[in-house]
Amino acid sequence: MGRTTLIEHDVPVEMRDGTVLRADVWRRADGPASPAVLFRTPYGKSSLGLATLTPAQCVDRGYAAVVQDTRGRFGSEGEWAPLDWSQEGPDGYDTVEWTAGQPWCDGNVAMAGSSYQAIVQWLAAMEKPPHLRAIAPAMSTSAPFDAEQLGGSLRLDHLTSWLGLTALEWVQRRAAAGDPVDGPIVTEVVQLLTTPDVSLRRWPLAAVLDFERFPGRLRDIFAGRVATVADYRLGEVGIPTFSVGGWYDVFSFGTIELHRAMRAQDPVAGRHELVVGPWVHSGQLPQVQGEVNTGLYGSAQGAHLADLHLDFFDRHLRPTGGTTGSAPGEDVRYFLFGDDTWRRATTWPPPEAVDSPWYLASSADDGEGGRLLPAPPQEGPGQDAFTYDPEDPVPSHGGRVLQLGRLAAGPLNQAHLESRPDVLCYTSEPLTESLDVVGRQRLRLRFGSDAPATAVVAKLTDVHPDGRSLLVAEASLRLTAEGGRPPGEPYEADLLLGDTAWRFAPEHRLRVQVTSSNFPHLDRHPNVPGPIGEAEYCRTARQSVWYGGPYESVLRLQTLPAPSTGETA
Repeated sequence: MGRTTLIEHDVPVEMRDGTVLRADVWRRADGPASPAVLFRTPYGKSSLGLATLTPAQCVDRGYAAVVQDTRGRFGSEGEWAPLDWSQEGPDGYDTVEWTAGQPWCDGNVAMAGSSYQAIVQWLAAMEKPPHLRAIAPAMSTSAPFDAEQLGGSLRLDHLTSWLGLTALEWVQRRAAAGDPVDGPIVTEVVQLLTTPDVSLRRWPLAAVLDFERFPGRLRDIFAGRVATVADYRLGEVGIPTFSVGGWYDVFSFGTIELHRAMRAQDPVAGRHELVVGPWVHSGQLPQVQGEVNTGLYGSAQGAHLADLHLDFFDRHLRPTGGTTGSAPGEDVRYFLFGDDTWRRATTWPPPEAVDSPWYLASSADDGEGGRLLPAPPQEGPGQDAFTYDPEDPVPSHGGRVLQLGRLAAGPLNQAHLESRPDVLCYTSEPLTESLDVVGRQRLRLRFGSDAPATAVVAKLTDVHPDGRSLLVAEASLRLTAEGGRPPGEPYEADLLLGDTAWRFAPEHRLRVQVTSSNFPHLDRHPNVPGPIGEAEYCRTARQSVWYGGPYESVLRLQTLPAPSTGETA
C-alpha cells in the first residue's frame, strides 16, 4: 500500500521580529520524523514548479518539504523591497530552526531552489543556523563574481524585466490599498513590459523606472545604493553545497565560481558538488536550447537531477545515508555539447584540460573576414576597423540571457548578425578532427577606439558546414582611456568568455566575433565617459582590432587532450 502525502497550507512561521511568514508543509501522513528540505520563494509557494527538485519528489524519498513565501510576498506578512537582501539571512535562519523543531522533522534541514531561491540559501547559511546541514543552490551568483563576468556592463534586459514585473505589482498593490499611482507612471510600467525597446533606448538610462517611493529604481542601482545581486561571507558557510548551473544561464560563471570557492576552502571529496547542464536560466531545464536538441540526457529529468539532489542530502542529513565523501571523480558532472553526454571530473576545469591558443590574423585573399590560426601569424602587425553607433546597436540573439519571453535563449544561429558592418569575424580552417573545448575561455584582445570610453563585445561560435554559426560563449568589457594608455595605442582588453563544454566536430570551424554592443541583453555604451546610466547623449566611435607582431590578439581556450567516449550520469 502506498504512503499518503499530507499537505498543510499557510502554516504560520513567526520570525524574531514578530512578522509571520506562511509556508506549505509537505510530508508523509504517518511514520517517524524525517529530515526536511526548505524552499523559500518570492514567486508564490503554491506555484513552485522546479525541474531541479520538487516537494513531491522530496516526500517520495522520505523527506518533509517546506515551501515558504518570503517576507512581504503572497501569504507572508511584512514589507518586501526588490533587491533588498538584508532580511533574507535572518528570515532563513529563523525558518530553518522552526522547521527543525517541528515534531515531523528529525532536526536535520537542507535548503534547495534556483535563482532568488538559491541566493537566499547562501544568505541563510552565512547566519549559521545550527540545524542547517546542506544547501543546494541552483543558478546563483554573488556580486563580485557577477561583476567579473559582465566586465562592467549592465545585464539590462534581465534587470529591467524583473524590475518591470515588480513595478507592476507595486502599482497594483498601491491601487488595492487606496493609494493609486499617477497615470503616467502606470503608462511607463506598461510600456516597459510590452514595448521595452522604447524605454531602454532612453538617454539617460537612469530615467527608466525613476519613480519616487518605488523600491527598486535603476538610479539607485547605478549609484550603488542598491545591489542587484547579494554578496556572501563564504568563509562562514561551513556546510556542504550542491551547486547546479547551466551553460546558457546568466549566472553560469557565478555558480561555478561559488563552487570553486567553497571547494578551495574545503577540498574534502563529496563536500561540494557541481552539476552544469545544457540549460538556460529557467525553472524547467528542458533538453532544447535554441535550435539545438541535446536529446534525452539533456533535460533535468534525463540527468536524474532530483535524484542527484536527494542522494547528496542522504549523505549529509541521514546518519545511515552513506559515507560523507564521494569517490574521486564524482564531484563535478558536466554536459558536453556535441557529444551530448554527461562527463565527470574531480574539479572544474577538469585537471586534464590544457591551454590551446588561437591567434587572430588578417583576412585571406578571398576577403571573407579575418583568420583564426592555431599558431601566431607570420605577417607583420595589422588591424581591422568598424564604426560603432549606439543608436544602431547589434541586437541580442540567444546566449546567456534571461528567459522571460523577450529574448530567446540558447545557442541560436548568429550568422545573420555576422553580415553587419559593425561585426568583425575571425574564422579557423575546417577542423580535421574533433576538438573538445572544456573549461574556462578567455580572449586577450588588442582593441583600439577613438572614443574616450567605449565597450567591446566578443563571441565564440561553432560554424557548421551548412553555414550556421552557433553561439558557444560570449563576453563584454567596458573600456576607458583613464589610466595612461599611450595615445594611438590599443587597449589590452582581457575578455572573460566564461566556462563551457563544447565539442567542435570535424569540418566545423571556430569563429570569434568582435563588436561593441549586444542590446538589450547589455546596456549600450554611449562612447562618452562617466558613470553608467548617467550619459545624456551618445556619439559614434571608430573601433579597431589589432593583431600580429607586438599587437597579439589571442583566443585562449582550454581543451581536452583528445575526445574520449562519454558516459551518462
